[in-house]
Amino acid sequence: MALRQSKKKRPPREEKMLKAERKLESEVFDRNTLLALAKLRQQGHFETLDYPIAKGKEAYAFVGTAPDGQKVAIKIYRIETSNFIRMHDYLDGDPRFARTSRKRFETVLAWARKEFSNLKAFHEAGIAVPKPFGFERNIVVMEFLGEGGIPYSTLAEIGTEQPQKDYEFMLEQVKKIYQLGFVHSDISEYNIIVADSGLKLLDCAQAVLLAHPRAEEFLRRDVENLVRYFGKQGAEGADAEKALAFIKDGKPVLRDPEALKEEDGEGGGRRDR
Repeated sequence: MALRQSKKKRPPREEKMLKAERKLESEVFDRNTLLALAKLRQQGHFETLDYPIAKGKEAYAFVGTAPDGQKVAIKIYRIETSNFIRMHDYLDGDPRFARTSRKRFETVLAWARKEFSNLKAFHEAGIAVPKPFGFERNIVVMEFLGEGGIPYSTLAEIGTEQPQKDYEFMLEQVKKIYQLGFVHSDISEYNIIVADSGLKLLDCAQAVLLAHPRAEEFLRRDVENLVRYFGKQGAEGADAEKALAFIKDGKPVLRDPEALKEEDGEGGGRRDR
């Protein structure tokens, strides 16, 4: 029987892989997160958690396989290492989360619930975002945007072949979000996915209601990011003031925070595709 290699003799590649696995386990898979994953699995949102595909400032994203064989995205927010102070820029002024504690644990859980709530509202309104399937604690399960288990690239990674069309399409999405009574608050080429069916908008946790005191500031920042990027790509008429006038043409819906809470529920429920 072969003897197990000592750490000193272990190949560097294997050692690096073990370090990466240990770091992943310590940052993501604590006992309560594993219990939440088990609950989501029981609800039918996924059958297996397959492999990580992205690491952001606050979360890891994984590919999972649903009982019907389709791939899903499983986003797990890190409790211990998330920048929860930044999260309060978007939570504190949102009437839906006005009572959220400033403790790290409660902040991260509210953040995951907020992402699910925003995605649900956006998707139902026909906005180009992933379809949300469910959430539990610090985990959100949603539609996987990719092919063959490989996620689609972002605009920042592969650029645009039709800047004018894509610019106008993204302004339409911002307008839909605004008319729905929200501001996305974090739009850039880094969270716009180039899917086969067209552009898709990611990272909706920070989206705020128009009642948020900084909603106007966040809207202008979103628009200026789009104008900057697509203007450099060759889109004609990319102007922030014109774009803002287009987006605000029409009276937006003033969302009722209490109604949104009722729509959210306490969890994601059973899988509905």
